[in-house]
Parts: sequence; C-alpha cells; structure tokens
Amino acid sequence: MAKVAIENKGSTRIAPILIGVWALALVTAFLAYRGNDVGQLQNLVSNLGGGQWFSIGGVGESLAGILIAVLIGLSWFGIGNLAASPIDKRGDIDRSTILMVVRDTAIGAGIWSLTWFFFGFAGAYTGPLAIGSLVVGVAAGALGFRRILTGRRSDESGVFSGSEKLILVLITVPLVLALIGSLAPPTAKDTLLYHFALPKAFIAQGRLFFVDGNIASFLALGSEMHNVWAMLLGGSISARTAETAAGATVFLFFPLLLLTIFGWVRELGLQRGWSFIAVLIVATVPTAYHVAASAYIDLALALFVTLAVYELGRWWTLQERSDLIFLAIFLGSALSIKLTSVFVLAAVGLVVLLRARSAKETGGNVGKIVLAGMGALLLTTAIASPWYLRTWKATGSPVFPFYMSVWKGAAPGWDVERSNLFQAMNAQYGGAAKSAADYILSPLKLSVTAQPEEAAHFDGVLGVAFLIGLPILIWGLWKFETAIEVKIGVGVAGIMFLFWLFSSEQLRYLLPMLPVLAIGIVWTGREIAEKVDGVGRVLQISLGAAAFAGVLVSTAWFLQKAPLRVVLGGESRLGYLTRNLDYYPYYQWLNANTDADAKVWLINMRRDTYNLDRPVTSDYLFEDWTLRKMIWDARSVQELKASVAATGVKYVLTRHDFLFDYDRSTIVDDKKPRAENEAKLKMAKDLILDPANTIKSDDRFSLIKVFN
Repeated sequence: MAKVAIENKGSTRIAPILIGVWALALVTAFLAYRGNDVGQLQNLVSNLGGGQWFSIGGVGESLAGILIAVLIGLSWFGIGNLAASPIDKRGDIDRSTILMVVRDTAIGAGIWSLTWFFFGFAGAYTGPLAIGSLVVGVAAGALGFRRILTGRRSDESGVFSGSEKLILVLITVPLVLALIGSLAPPTAKDTLLYHFALPKAFIAQGRLFFVDGNIASFLALGSEMHNVWAMLLGGSISARTAETAAGATVFLFFPLLLLTIFGWVRELGLQRGWSFIAVLIVATVPTAYHVAASAYIDLALALFVTLAVYELGRWWTLQERSDLIFLAIFLGSALSIKLTSVFVLAAVGLVVLLRARSAKETGGNVGKIVLAGMGALLLTTAIASPWYLRTWKATGSPVFPFYMSVWKGAAPGWDVERSNLFQAMNAQYGGAAKSAADYILSPLKLSVTAQPEEAAHFDGVLGVAFLIGLPILIWGLWKFETAIEVKIGVGVAGIMFLFWLFSSEQLRYLLPMLPVLAIGIVWTGREIAEKVDGVGRVLQISLGAAAFAGVLVSTAWFLQKAPLRVVLGGESRLGYLTRNLDYYPYYQWLNANTDADAKVWLINMRRDTYNLDRPVTSDYLFEDWTLRKMIWDARSVQELKASVAATGVKYVLTRHDFLFDYDRSTIVDDKKPRAENEAKLKMAKDLILDPANTIKSDDRFSLIKVFN
C-alpha cells in the first residue's frame, strides 16, 4: 500500500494545478451563461425596496407559519422515534446523533403522511383533528429527544476555524433565502396546480378525493399530506398563515437533507471540514434553493432516497434486519411521493444480488440474504401501495396517468393520446432528437449551460461543483481504497443517472442522487489529499468557488421575485402576486365580482387552480386541448359559442398571445391547408376576443362572459 501511495505521489505532482485550472475554467464558463440572473444582480437589488417594509400582522402570520412547521417537524420526530426504538435493538450506539435524529424524523414524516392519507379516506380533514394530532406528536417528540440524548455525547465540539465559518455562511445564505421564499404566496407552476391547490381542495371538502379536471389528483401525494396538516393548523389563524405554514413545512426537508449529509460523512470518520464541504456542494445547487422556496417535493424525495441508500450500505456490512426495515420505510415513503422512485428500487435490487454473490464467494447464506432483500422490497411496495391501489381502483391502472399505451386506464380529461404526448413532452428536456454526443456531453451541459424555465436546457441550474469533483471521484474509486457505503451510494446514483438520462432530463429529478455523489466526492477527495500534496486545499477552494457561484444564482433568483416585504407584511399579497403573476388581476376580478358557483374555463393559464376561488374547468397540461377540439368540430363561430355555452361555464379566461400566432399555435393542424387553419384561428379570435362579451383584456389575456 505504501508503494502505491509513493507512486501516486511521485506521478501526480501536477494534480493540484490541473484541479485548479479545471475548476477555474468551469466556474468562468458557468458565469458566462448567467447573464439573465447573476449578470443582473446589480439591477435586481432594487427589487427589495419600493414601499413599506413590514407590518405587525404580516410578521405575525409568517412567524406563526414557522412555529407550526417546527411543531410538525417535532411531531415527525416523536412518532418516528417511537416507531424506530423497538426496531433497532442495538440502540444505534455507532450512529451519529445528528443522523439518528434525522432518521427518526424522516420515519415519522412517512408515518404521518400515511396517517393523513387514511384520515382523508375517513373524511376527517378537520381543524380539531389537526390540533389533536399535533399535541400527540409534540408530546412524543419531547419524550423522544429526552431518550435520544440521554447518555450520548455530541457529534461536534471545539471552535470553528475561519474556513469552516466561511463555509457555514455559504450554506446558510441559500437556506435563509429559501425559507423566506417558502413563506411567500406561491407562484411556482406545480405548486399552483397541485402541491398547494389539491390540499386546499381536500380541506374544503374535508376529505381525500379526485378533483375534476386535475389529473394530478391521481398521483401519489405523500408530500402533499403534510400540506393538508399544515394548512388545517394555519387556517385556524388565517388563510395567509395556512400558506406560510405549508411552505415552511415543506422547506423543512431542505435542512433535514443537509443534516443527513453532514451526519453520514461524520459517521464515515471524515473531519468536520470535509463534512461541511459535502453539505456545501448540495446546499448551493440553485435548483435545490428553487425547490425549497417553491414547496416542490423533490427535496423530500431526496431525503428519503439518501437515507435509504445509507441504510443499504449499513445492511451490506452489518446484515442487520433493522437496517432493511428502515430501508423499506424510506423507499416506501419515497415511492409515496413520486413514481420515479421505482428506479431506486431497481438499483437496490441489484445491490441485494451483488451482496448475495459476495456471500457466495465467502461461504455465506445466499438464500437468507436474497430473501431478506426481496422482503424489504415487498415491504416497500406495501408501504406505498395505498396511493397506487387508490388510483388503480379509480382508473384501472396503478400508474395512471402514465404509460397508458402499456397499461390501460381511464379518467375524464385524459386518454392514451395525451399520455403519449406527455411522455413525448418529458423527452424534450435536455433537448429533442438527442445524439450520442448529447448523452456523452450531458454532465458538461448540465453543469455549465443549464437554464431555468427552458426545457431544452434541463429547466434548472446545477452548478459546476459536481463536475469539478467528478475527476476526483473517478480517480479515487480507481486508485484508492473506498468505503463500501460510498461505493454503494455512487453505484446507486450512477444507476439513477442512467434512468434519468434516458427518460426525462429535468434537472429537479436529479436532486435525489446528488447527496450520495457529494459524499463520494469528499470521501475520495480526502483519500487523495492524504496521499498527494496540495490536492486537499486546492479541491476545497475549487468547490468553495463553485458553491459561491451557485449562491450568486440563488440570490439573483430570490431578488427577481423579491419576497421579503410580503413575508414581513410590508407588501400585500395582492401586490406581490400581481408583480409575479401577470394574470393575477384577472383572478382577483373573478374572485371579487362573480357568484361563488360561477364556473370558469381556464385556457393556457399555467394550470393555476390555487388562486381562483371559483369552480374551475381546465385541461391538464395540454391546456387548450378542449378548445382545439371544439374549434375543429364547429362549422361556424355561432356553433362554437353554443358548444361553449353547453358546458355550463360562465366565464372563459384565456392566454392568447401565442394561441393566435400561426407558427406557434396549437390550433393549427399542419395536415390541413393554410386557408382552413386561418379560418379556424379567426373562429378562435371571434370567440376569445368577442368585444360584446369581453369583460377585461390586454395583449396577452382575455376574460369573456358566456351567455347561455
């Protein structure tokens, strides 16, 4: 071993220089593509001003939301600790205290999610039940902390060094910005469509049900169950507090994920500085900030996947049944959030078979290992099954609305054609008609040229830290000894990446594999640094520079929306949403001036059903699908208007700026003659821009009243 170290040392004196040059080139290239955010920072700072800064009521609602989220988090821990204690007979004496607390909190989050699923089936979404559940959970949490801390020493001691303090600042900035963003009224598309919209609808009905026209209500909604609980608690104070409570509750998964990374690295025996670096790599990913600030579910998914991989590594070494049970709980919770978690199941199954093969070579009990591993996967599917059985019963397919050409299913507003179009739409992420070169260069493109809100550029920003660390990771795995837990984590991440690469290359879907990659980078970096002079310092500085660039992007995104004043109560909810949602004044008019039962047809309105307090009809994803069909079925504008009136809608709100553009319009059928297409476009204009029925309009939107 010493010989290998000496040879590596003698032959890689240039390594620190290469790492530094590689990092400098990547950070420079990354910033060159950031003209729309980092390049505008000087101008964006002015968005923070513009009026009153705070009000007592606004600050109170935000603080109340944070308090509710903290109490929910404590409830997660309490129930999780009660559930974990009898499973792990060894008492977890070898685990990091931080990681143990996060593990129990995540277990509790999974249990409470399933509990609120069954509460919804029982039609029990009520304020008193939410308060009672919180009292039980908080009491269990207080007892749990007393048990878990008794007789255990802290993972950390000693004074932080200057570099550690700097790293902590870089970690804290996106966390604080994301917390503030999570407390603001939601503006992200999927949150308005279902992360917040469905819990709001469930609470209004007092039960879990399928929402007409919202195909997302057929999905697994494990994360959204926490929003139901938070909104019920916050709603007892005010509607605004319900928002802040839900946003802060989803935000909790971000710090929990970072604590998981820190605790795992410390448990592997690395110094605190390296642990902070691993956390920094993930904390400063701009898309991670966006997800945490927008109440998206991907960080919750990342937490459960990371903990599942952690338990898988422990099981490989210790062969403890408890680790498999925890693995199943975490994977089941992940599968209850998003169907894409089946890719992780495939990776876990492969690791189980590899462990059995290893046991065969050493004379171990192969059958026992395989049965135990497969049993864990069965338990995983059992934990997640309520969501998929619910959908199966309602539609005929457990994976509805996906893959309908393979597994038939049916529900109003969806069919095989739209399912296939949905798959084709997802394939557009990362660019259409990809070549072999596109797949090979995907790590470079992901890291350097990715852009938010652009499907061809992955709809997000990763940053270059992982690409800086990739050569280190490969070098370390190839030349140096690596902990089996790290090898398993990197292997699972590699399998997940391949599935991602050949399915939907949306950057958010990468988040679950980033924590184990960050841990792999710091492990191999530490190993190389101990044997090659200068590598450790240069690598840490390089990763720090990449992280700083990521923080700049997150800060720019924060300033673009400027949520601070609305969170502090200085800006009204109406003012904030009007600034950030150009169509919101139309929603405000409908909420204020129409009857409570007046049905509104939304066409190309970003699928926002959260902000409109009226019955809504809208096509899922393909938002002008019904309009297009009506137009091509109608022979005249009078016939078209009659078809619209027959649906029972009272108002039609349309975004039309691209709908009437011949080159971009979905109404245009390329198989038809231009004259016929232009006639259909005119028919659409006569309906949507009818001056006799128009209530409100501009160059992008039109609101008309429908007369029966």
